[in-house]
Amino acid sequence: MTTTLHIVHKLERGRLPGALRRSFASDDSLLLTGDAVYAALSDRRELPGHCHALGDAVRARGLLPQWPPEIPLIDHGGFVELCVRYDKSLSWG
Repeated sequence: MTTTLHIVHKLERGRLPGALRRSFASDDSLLLTGDAVYAALSDRRELPGHCHALGDAVRARGLLPQWPPEIPLIDHGGFVELCVRYDKSLSWG
């Protein structure tokens, strides 16, 4: 089975892209970057279990004080590690 890292940069009308939700498999992972980090604060029920966020994006938007602890923040080195860990990556937004 092929695993995919889904990298989301921005939201569609405040939500994750619908196509992403339909194509996400159980072994996939989600990385929130850019304005997509707001998804972690609005409706976490939409987020899959394997979810990370780019720490720089969270800090740049002043979201660190209310950031949910169950979503790990990663740095750019962690971003590279995730890209290597998965068979392929898809960029959304």
